[in-house]
Amino acid sequence: MVDWLYSFPELVLAAMFSAALMIPLVVLPWLIRRLSILKPSPERTSFTQPIASTLFNIASLVLAFSLVQAQGNDRQLDTLATSEAVAINNLDRLLARYGDPAAVAVRPTLLAYAEAIVRDEWQAMLKGRDSTATRLAFRDVSQGVLALTPQPGRQTILYAEAVKSLDGIADMRQARLGSVSVRLPALYWFAVAFAIGVLILINCTLDSKGFRTVVLVAQAAVLGLFVGVVFITDQPYKGESGLKPDELVKVIGFMKARDA
Repeated sequence: MVDWLYSFPELVLAAMFSAALMIPLVVLPWLIRRLSILKPSPERTSFTQPIASTLFNIASLVLAFSLVQAQGNDRQLDTLATSEAVAINNLDRLLARYGDPAAVAVRPTLLAYAEAIVRDEWQAMLKGRDSTATRLAFRDVSQGVLALTPQPGRQTILYAEAVKSLDGIADMRQARLGSVSVRLPALYWFAVAFAIGVLILINCTLDSKGFRTVVLVAQAAVLGLFVGVVFITDQPYKGESGLKPDELVKVIGFMKARDA
């Protein structure tokens, strides 16, 4: 529902979240002062200021831990993408060394599979689905590898390694497709929005003028920046710095150079 936000540059997106928290602290106090039950007073300020400080500290800690978790997910998925590219390159190298025309004939199919991931499946999986072309290409690779008839000795060893690599590629593809759904739950964002909303409401009831208002607005800007950074890193495949199939592109170059 909010995926369209990832179309903005990350700096703009972070600024949008900061502004979303700063603007209420400028506008709402003027409205709240019209309500007698929330009208600021020295007594109410002395009571609510410690509560506001506590809420700010809690929200900051939660966002910091969430950022660490999101960055950990990003590193894991980057490792997964790299491992998949290495496995495809390893299988191509084994087929090249196999010493049989049937194995050599599988290599163009494996190259087509790698190119289909980059060209079709990487974009398709962002929409929650796989690529038919990629699935069919992997089927052809699997059938080609399993149809090999190794001779005793060196080919038997290479065949066993090729089948192992093939199984690894299949497992990593499934893991990659499933990793698209890795994100913080909607309940988390509801809780963060509720806590920040309460914090803004409390800050608006403080008897703040001049310098104190500037400090509160700056505090909201920092909190909004943290929210923006967590949002940007929450879905590793999306956004300006989202994960790209760069390692696989390099492997495709290695596979083509191996034939040169």
